[in-house]
Amino acid sequence: MKRILNWPRGLAAGLLASVCLNVVFAGYIITSQIERLRLPAVVAGPQRLMELVALRLPREDAEVLWRVYRQRAPEIRAAQASYQASLTGAAKVLEQPSPDVEALRKAVLEARDRRVAVGDLAIGVLIEALPQLSMAGRQGLVGSLRRP
Repeated sequence: MKRILNWPRGLAAGLLASVCLNVVFAGYIITSQIERLRLPAVVAGPQRLMELVALRLPREDAEVLWRVYRQRAPEIRAAQASYQASLTGAAKVLEQPSPDVEALRKAVLEARDRRVAVGDLAIGVLIEALPQLSMAGRQGLVGSLRRP
């Protein structure tokens, strides 16, 4: 077998290893950037939503947001537990050898309704907290939401 460009074997192996590592690193970077671009507030729970909003606020305003969230946290945790239970119910229907389509539809719709209830509680926290924020905090938040 003829060696490429008459390069020493070690150099060719090193070049091949370097190319492979670059492909792995590029894949990692692309994957991490795609994960960042997803809508974390939509996928994440209420606490993560509050974290994302709090990061865009001055410290004092973030404290206001967290205070309101802590006041509603027991209600949010109960709603999240209810949502998890409904997901478990849907999974049990799906695990059956011959799942009943109507029972599955009912279980999935119940899970959706409970997920919406969790989201409504998170929105309620924001609606309660936002008017209490400073004008600068609200303007900064609106400005950060307008940026792509």
